[in-house]
Amino acid sequence: MSRQWGVEAADVKEFETLHGQGLCARIDGKEYLLGNRHLVGMCSLPPDGASSLGAEVWVAGEDLLGRMVFRDMVRPESRRTLRDLGRMGLRTVMLTGDRREVAEQIAQGVGIEEIRAGLMPEQKVAAIQELKEHGARKVAMVGDGVNDAPCIAAADVGVAMGARGSDAALEQAEVVLMNDRLENFVLARTLSLRSRRIIYQNIGIALGAVIVMMSAAFLFPVPLALGVAVHEGSTVLVLLNSLRLLFVRTA
Repeated sequence: MSRQWGVEAADVKEFETLHGQGLCARIDGKEYLLGNRHLVGMCSLPPDGASSLGAEVWVAGEDLLGRMVFRDMVRPESRRTLRDLGRMGLRTVMLTGDRREVAEQIAQGVGIEEIRAGLMPEQKVAAIQELKEHGARKVAMVGDGVNDAPCIAAADVGVAMGARGSDAALEQAEVVLMNDRLENFVLARTLSLRSRRIIYQNIGIALGAVIVMMSAAFLFPVPLALGVAVHEGSTVLVLLNSLRLLFVRTA
């Protein structure tokens, strides 16, 4: 990209990531900042119409050098995914470091009613702990960025978007959605619930066969062929029951 624009790469020194704020580094002995308006000291300026559409990134050295505005595009399938989660009886909460105006636009587009905006990473973790209600409620956190990693670790179930997610988020997650399709979270939950139910059923089948044969052995002699048939039959039933996982589909 620098070659296409005719820009030479600078020698960057003392590079540092400021979680939830941006980046800072020294170039030719001068400090440069790249991040939100609070980091570069522009918080006194009111957001204009363009910045209300998305997230701002400010660049500053000795003076303000520039500003970039990024707009989040809502995927068409997001609303249906959140509607499916609501039908499952799940509560959805948006935790974001963006300004509330931006968060409200996104939430309105996908149908999220509860928003917590302008959060730093530690505030997101505190929100996760609050939502857990001291263990009385299970919380799953879905994220992809560096700032999401602490929240993913704090949640009962951490879910990372794998294709474009940060390494920090992937390391903390128990579930990774490899193709970055949020609707696969619904599939993952459906698959996990079905798996647990089938495991319980398989344990019941195996123990039931053993209990029946042990009880029968105390009442009358059990032919060897019958014992083998019951044992192998229970194994076949367990295998057939497990194959039901191949037919899991989202609603």
